[in-house]
Amino acid sequence: MSLEFIILELIIGMIFFGAIKTKILTVGGAFAALFVGTLISLSGFEYFVILAAFFFSSSKATNIHKQIKTQLLGKSYLKDKKRNAIQVFSKSLFPSIICLIIYKKYGKGMHLFDVDNVNNKFKVFLDALFIGFFESANADTWASELGISSKELPVLILNGFKPVPKGINGAISKYGTFCSIQGGLFISLVVIICNIFRCGILNFFKSDLNIYLIALKILISGGIIGFIGSLIDSILGQTVQLSIYNETKKCVIEKENEEESLKNGDILKYYGKDILNNSGINLLTGIFTALISGYITTKII
Repeated sequence: MSLEFIILELIIGMIFFGAIKTKILTVGGAFAALFVGTLISLSGFEYFVILAAFFFSSSKATNIHKQIKTQLLGKSYLKDKKRNAIQVFSKSLFPSIICLIIYKKYGKGMHLFDVDNVNNKFKVFLDALFIGFFESANADTWASELGISSKELPVLILNGFKPVPKGINGAISKYGTFCSIQGGLFISLVVIICNIFRCGILNFFKSDLNIYLIALKILISGGIIGFIGSLIDSILGQTVQLSIYNETKKCVIEKENEEESLKNGDILKYYGKDILNNSGINLLTGIFTALISGYITTKII
């Protein structure tokens, strides 16, 4: 057992208790995070830091504009504020499996600035799956949590860009799309910093132009993947995920509150089909985007 792994496990333990204390996660969600955090840390600190960067940045984004979200999403926002195990797994189990494969086949470290590693296309593909998944997840979270403060109404891209109320699944705005790109760029920037530390700061600055170009490609692809992820999430959200908007109370309601609202005589408007919940959408979006990321990365690096 390496010193690096022991240090990471200590950090994971602190995050575990901190997440419960601050009520960011439910107890089940905290144990799920402990499990995936351990799996991911096996492959090296780069993978864990990327996971942590997503976790903390998305948690921070969730806590911004609370008043606006409570007004638009009503009880559904207050209920979903703490992440449970299913929500944690939907945004981390797939990359955890990827990390396990990487650890078994290649050992520790991402090594994206190592020429020999870059020439191993399958290793690059696996790393791109991991990175692309979190670029998509972070882009989606930033888009939904920060984009809701947009001054303009969001639109449904498959419905002729028709404006809809804020909070409708799959609806996007210009500001929300901008936030999604920034969310992807943020993760790619973390990837670059981690790989600089892995290869050594001095070694990185002594590298030839090709290594700098790889770093630039990683950064740009992060924004692209974040944008693609937000589009996939939008398409899935507006087609296979149900949204119920209470026209009377001017807020989004959960399906479990539908009957009560109808009894009260409230006017309800429905969007999408009740096929997948938010966790299912997140998982599918992440996997689709990760595969696209893997394809793009192996072509440009």
